[in-house]
Amino acid sequence: MLITITLQSEAYAQNSLIGNIEDAVTKEKLLGVSVYIMEINKLVTTDREGNFTFKDLPGGYLQIRISHLNYKTYNLTLESDKIKDTVFIDLIPEEISTEEIQVIDSAKMNTYQSGKIDSRELMRMGAMNISEALTVIPGVWQLSTGTGISKPVIRGLYGNRIGIMVNGIRFDNQQWQDEHGLVMSSDGIDNIEVIKGPRSLLFGPEALGGVVSITDELPAPIGSQIADMNLKFFTNTLGILGNLGFKGAENNYNWLIRFGGETHADYLDGNSDRIPETRFGGYNFKLNGGYIKGVWSGRINYNYTNYTYGILEGREFEKEIAKEETRFDRSFNGPHHLLKVHNFVFQNSFVKERSSFKLNLGYIYNKRKEQEGNDERFLPDSLQFGNLDMILKTLSIDAGWLYTVDKNLNITVATQEFLQSNSNTGERILIPDANTGSASITGILNYHTSKFTFEGGARYDLFKINTDEYGVIDSINYFPAISRNFNSVNGSAGITYLLGRNFLIKANFTTGFRAPNLAELTSNGLHEGVFQYELGNVNFINEQSIEFDATLSYSGKYFSMELTGYNNNINNYIYLGQTTDTLRGYPVFRYFQSDAALRGLEAGITVNPVPWMNFNASYSTVIAKRSDDVNLPLIPADKISTALQFELENWKSFYNPYFEVSANTAFAKVRLGENETGLPGYTLLNAGFGCDLKFEKQLFSVTLSINNMFNNVYIDFMSRIKLLNAVYNGQTFYANNIGRTIVFSVKIPFSLSY
Repeated sequence: MLITITLQSEAYAQNSLIGNIEDAVTKEKLLGVSVYIMEINKLVTTDREGNFTFKDLPGGYLQIRISHLNYKTYNLTLESDKIKDTVFIDLIPEEISTEEIQVIDSAKMNTYQSGKIDSRELMRMGAMNISEALTVIPGVWQLSTGTGISKPVIRGLYGNRIGIMVNGIRFDNQQWQDEHGLVMSSDGIDNIEVIKGPRSLLFGPEALGGVVSITDELPAPIGSQIADMNLKFFTNTLGILGNLGFKGAENNYNWLIRFGGETHADYLDGNSDRIPETRFGGYNFKLNGGYIKGVWSGRINYNYTNYTYGILEGREFEKEIAKEETRFDRSFNGPHHLLKVHNFVFQNSFVKERSSFKLNLGYIYNKRKEQEGNDERFLPDSLQFGNLDMILKTLSIDAGWLYTVDKNLNITVATQEFLQSNSNTGERILIPDANTGSASITGILNYHTSKFTFEGGARYDLFKINTDEYGVIDSINYFPAISRNFNSVNGSAGITYLLGRNFLIKANFTTGFRAPNLAELTSNGLHEGVFQYELGNVNFINEQSIEFDATLSYSGKYFSMELTGYNNNINNYIYLGQTTDTLRGYPVFRYFQSDAALRGLEAGITVNPVPWMNFNASYSTVIAKRSDDVNLPLIPADKISTALQFELENWKSFYNPYFEVSANTAFAKVRLGENETGLPGYTLLNAGFGCDLKFEKQLFSVTLSINNMFNNVYIDFMSRIKLLNAVYNGQTFYANNIGRTIVFSVKIPFSLSY
């Protein structure tokens, strides 16, 4: 973390930035510190004398992120055309506490609650997917279908109530369906940030529960061409993941190419029983390039993902268990989903004096095919619903103007729009062909000092849905044509205040809204993966959220803690409930609307008795009820997460070694919705260790993580296949969660030369 900035009286050319970085305690000059300017996507690293230089910078306020291994990361804002002298910066080692050196963590001064995971932490975890990795953050769970399909749950909300942002642009992957995961590899990512609570003001009408913001890896340092290779092996699924990345940068441009893939067999539970059709695999390709000219900085990002996921269905369980398959089998002969996603993002920023303009354009082409096969209870050609084949196209615009009045006050005016079309080409239709659109205008004021932050603003949204008529009136799979408009005005106000050296308080009052999605309005089809026929309601109105949350945190030399409570009232909450009706032998589920409230608590402590050891623990709970005091369905159980980490000294050829043990506990699920079945709690013990090794003056990273070390048999309440079972040869098999998994990871960086 940055502690001091001092100026030396040496003049340099205007709109250049020259700096020097050293250890705040030892005063040793630091080599390899990353200095990144966010607005123009430029990165440099310090030389052996701790020096760094940026040239040809636009004049105005620039945000700079300074990071280095084993040092605290810091963000600061500098006015580039006013800095004429060398900037001297001291970085604080991770083990130094705030009582020894007075610092202000700029991230903590934000008014909202958030958590972040960087690429280094992702590598250490050995998680199967992004959503699983995010569960280490208090207040975050995952809704899973096996090991490959997973989506984040923030404070009890998920799907269309969670905003997903990729490189600053809204990402949509048919979020309305529970079995539609993120379809995104965790490799080639710089960081993932979870922003909790309604954030509609900044991120749009689908952020009632929070936002997951994914940022791709940073560019290469100016003047370099580098590459890296990443490999992972997963023992439980016999999975292999690998990718190669190449990137380079000069003063005015940068480029990046990354490609790779992964493949996983069916996983084994704690009984060493194979859970069939949980296999998955695919490949992805990333390409981006950036250019800087004067006040303008532009970057084009392209990402192509092609994945296939097996789907375990109730009627297939026994048949799949009986199959004679090897553990290596990865064919997709049973029910499965095929997804192809093209994601384009064109980022533009203009920085001049006190103004910063951004214009981000995004386009997503999402092709989803669901091969379900025939229901063998019926004749081969009778009463079959067929396969699903949908194409979702989304064009997004995110534009904003940030005006810096002075070093303490800035104003933002922004707009977000998107146009979206959904079309069906398969035999089975769950939602009709439709066109949707959204437009908004936002104004935000931010005032901050070293001890106080206020952020407030207002937003107006207009949302439109038009669908095509399909089928015969009053028959199965009939979709009427609808044309609906939804609009809402929302506001937010939040404060952060630092009390003395150690205590920090935050308070937020926020409103948000969400228009009913296509599934909730129009559903009239079979979800064979979960054995249910779903029906929507074209008369639904807006969901309207009113939330208050408050946080108290303490940071000391050996101990820190944080306590957050929240109350999120959602008027006209839409949920899916089971009825007593059946259709063609399938239970009928309908969407209903009722006022609801989600109340929760998040608590965390960190203990640092010695510089090289760290213990942290967190507790999360959410209670969600309708206005008639009935529990909402599919709300996660309370959880406790603990971890003991050791960051050790370098020893011989082992650099930055670490060791950690952790435990994840889920309580028994007792607050149940209608027709839900409770599940017992469980505790999983995990361990991990790793280090950097040197080979010909180059460090490469090696980690080994062991998840569910004692191979416990358990079922998580947020598993969508938790109730499935099959009887074969007199034995009953259950769709338990994954057993012991050992993940070996290696990252090898190297330089390129022409």
